[in-house]
Amino acid sequence: MNVLKKICGFISGIIIVCLVLIAVILYLPFILGGKSMAVLSGSMEPAISVGSIVSTQKVDFGELKVDDVITYEVSPGVMVTHRIFSIDSSKKEVVTKGDANNTADGAPVLEEQIVGKVIYHVPYIGYISIYLKTPKGILVACIVIAALIIFNFLPEIFKKEEKIIE
Repeated sequence: MNVLKKICGFISGIIIVCLVLIAVILYLPFILGGKSMAVLSGSMEPAISVGSIVSTQKVDFGELKVDDVITYEVSPGVMVTHRIFSIDSSKKEVVTKGDANNTADGAPVLEEQIVGKVIYHVPYIGYISIYLKTPKGILVACIVIAALIIFNFLPEIFKKEEKIIE
C-alpha cells in the first residue's frame, strides 16, 4: 500500500501545483492593482494568440509609447487589446492597430478609455478562464476537487487493517 500512497501523493501534488500556477496567473494582476482578460479574437496574432490571458496595469498617459500594447474599453464591458500605432499627446488620444489587421483602427482611443498597458500574456490560460464560467467548467472544477479528495483518502481506504493481539 505504500506504493499506492506515493502514487496518489504524486498525482495530488501535480494537480495542486497546476491549480496554484493557474490561480497565480489569473489573480496576480488583481493583487497588483491590474486586470486580466482572456483574448477572444485573433487580431493580435501572432504576438498574442486567441485563448491567451493578458495582464494589464494602469499607467499614466504620458508613459505610453508607440508599439506598446494596451487594452481599452470600446463600450461598457467590451475590451479590445491592440498595439499603439500613433499618439496625439495634445488631444490625449491614441490610434491603435491589431497586429493581424492591415489598417489602423478607425476611431481614436481616448485616455479615459484606456484600461491599461499589457504587462504580460500567457497562452491558453484564457481558455481556462472562459471555460470556468460555464456550467461544464464548474462541473470539471468540482470533479478536480473531488479527485484531490479521493487521492488523499484512497490509500487509507485500501490500507490493511492491523490486527491487535491481546
